[in-house]
Amino acid sequence: MSFRPLLTFLLFLFLPATSLYAQQETDKKTDRIINKAMANEEFPGMAVAVIQHNKVLFEKGFGFTTLQQKAAVDENTLFSIGSVSKAFTGIGVMLLVQQGKIVLDNPIKKYMKNIPKAWGEITIRQLMTHTSGIPEPKGEKDGDSFEQTVKNLGALPMAFPTGKKQQYNNFNFAILGKLIETVSGIPYIAYMKKYVFQPLQMDRTGVGTINDNVAPGHMFKNGQWKEIESHFRAGDYGVPSGGLQTTLADFIKLSQALSRNTLLNVKHTKAMWTPYSAKLSNTPGWHSRMAGRDIVIHKGGGGTGIGSVCDYKIVPSQELYVIVMANKANNKISPADITDEILLKCFNIPTDANGAGVGEGNEH
Repeated sequence: MSFRPLLTFLLFLFLPATSLYAQQETDKKTDRIINKAMANEEFPGMAVAVIQHNKVLFEKGFGFTTLQQKAAVDENTLFSIGSVSKAFTGIGVMLLVQQGKIVLDNPIKKYMKNIPKAWGEITIRQLMTHTSGIPEPKGEKDGDSFEQTVKNLGALPMAFPTGKKQQYNNFNFAILGKLIETVSGIPYIAYMKKYVFQPLQMDRTGVGTINDNVAPGHMFKNGQWKEIESHFRAGDYGVPSGGLQTTLADFIKLSQALSRNTLLNVKHTKAMWTPYSAKLSNTPGWHSRMAGRDIVIHKGGGGTGIGSVCDYKIVPSQELYVIVMANKANNKISPADITDEILLKCFNIPTDANGAGVGEGNEH
């Protein structure tokens, strides 16, 4: 046997073993990281996955859905994901772009009526990257309609000149949810089910419709545990911004679809993960940071309002996806800390100096 065929044969034998060893090491390190966080923070439950090159390297539930029932968290346990809903909504918007129904750099007034005059030139991209300058709702009454909130905010001065800075604002994605409804002609949730969830068989993803194997939020306050149920319903204008629920199994399906470009094509996935500018790092629906030469795409969500937290990090150049969901808020250790530690210890991807990344703001 000549040298070259022999070398090829040996590589053929060696690579699967190397891949298996790498997966086992990822499994061990991730398990160690999560068990440490569970012990230090007393999370009731957590669900974690690591996917690379379409292969699930780690998928595991930890702890319990509730402290009362002690039902184990598994891959089908439903968690509230808070502002990670914005990333899901961003995918929905990009599908409309891919279908040729909207253009990212067109002003929203081209597609929606009754937009305040000061908002007229704001583009879809600027809403998606939190560079719109729309004032943030403060002191809005419970039950105020989307239309009433637009009217109230339209009477206020802009928070900053459009496109000049990035400032996190949930209402940007309330507008994008209404944009989806206006352009598609169907309710937001119906659209997301038809074009995102059902094609990927994400059968347990949505809002307020599944009652089994649910991990309600928790807070530890004044020496006591308190359960927090999701208050979102399908028609609420806050759902596109922060009201969705999903499972680890469904989250993995979405990650694999993004990796394989079976939902969004390469062109529109790249557009979704491209920062607004050299100085403004938000991308349409996401945040970004640099880690050496790699760009890390990320989205976090949750907080005391829903009692749950979530973090999702993607390294496109390595086809790497890390998911952490937990059913406890007000933590010293956040899911973003955990995903960062997994990236660092398992894949040597550093955390930036500020931890979460530029422009992330408060997510909930």
